[in-house]
Amino acid sequence: MNTGSYSGKKKKYTVKTQITVSKQGLIVHKSRHAKGSTHDYVLYKYCHPKLPKEVTSKLDLGYLGIEADYPLLDCVLPFKKKTSGRGKVGVKTEPLIATQKLFNKVLASARVVVEHTNSRVKKFRVFGKEFRNRLKH
Repeated sequence: MNTGSYSGKKKKYTVKTQITVSKQGLIVHKSRHAKGSTHDYVLYKYCHPKLPKEVTSKLDLGYLGIEADYPLLDCVLPFKKKTSGRGKVGVKTEPLIATQKLFNKVLASARVVVEHTNSRVKKFRVFGKEFRNRLKH
């Protein structure tokens, strides 16, 4: 029996795994598998890494609300456009100011290491398939 959830888009059972990556791209923590439809922040609540206080977590917008739930956690989130009238026709958004855009750009350039690590994990199917290559390579 599969523990994941069936994805009609991918036509297979999917699972979600979160990894914590160092500045050098090394995986320092791997969460347990969860159903593929589980939200990032919900998975973080159930299985998050115990990091030293000096470590700053650079997160994406999937973790909105983490600052309220974990006030002692040193984390950085990007700025998000403010919307008014959500769910209505003609939703108005307030654009970010120049300093917020610059901050988001700097944060994204630091987070690109995480995205590259994710791509390597997916490319070599580290969590999804059996490793069949030689270990020396």
